[in-house]
Amino acid sequence: MKKSEKQMILVLIIVAVIIIAVLVNVRNSRQEKVVDNSTGNTGTSVQTNPNKSGVTETEEFVERLEDGTKLNVSEKLAQTKKVGNYEISNIQITEKNGESRLIADVKNTSNAKIGMKFAKLVLLDKEGKEITSTDAIIGDVEAGQTVQLIASVTTDFSNAYDFSIQIVE
Repeated sequence: MKKSEKQMILVLIIVAVIIIAVLVNVRNSRQEKVVDNSTGNTGTSVQTNPNKSGVTETEEFVERLEDGTKLNVSEKLAQTKKVGNYEISNIQITEKNGESRLIADVKNTSNAKIGMKFAKLVLLDKEGKEITSTDAIIGDVEAGQTVQLIASVTTDFSNAYDFSIQIVE
């Protein structure tokens, strides 16, 4: 091999290494980032995700599980709520494949059976503004009994800070 051929092969190897390094760097910079919230809330993280238009959104109250499910971790949302003769606890919001689901335990705190009731759930952001609302039904509940409330929508409300519930009479 001539000296010029060896130099050409060396240049091609160097160019290939540079191209590979640039591609790896670009790929790593596009991966989802999880950043510490630094608000003092233990276990809270901020996730940045590009939305459909490419704009990055912050999901302050979301933890992403291994299977891709988003789990709401807002301490405010998880607080037990009392509405009329109902006590609502064990509140959980998840989102997967475009479907958000709110699940909660509803306990009848009165001394009498409560018949089926319609309810309106309003999901709120940190500033108290409405993200979305949905209707729900609470079935018959005997005195002291606990039933499960499940509400599903095809809107991502997994980053809700809190919610309110109104019983429709």
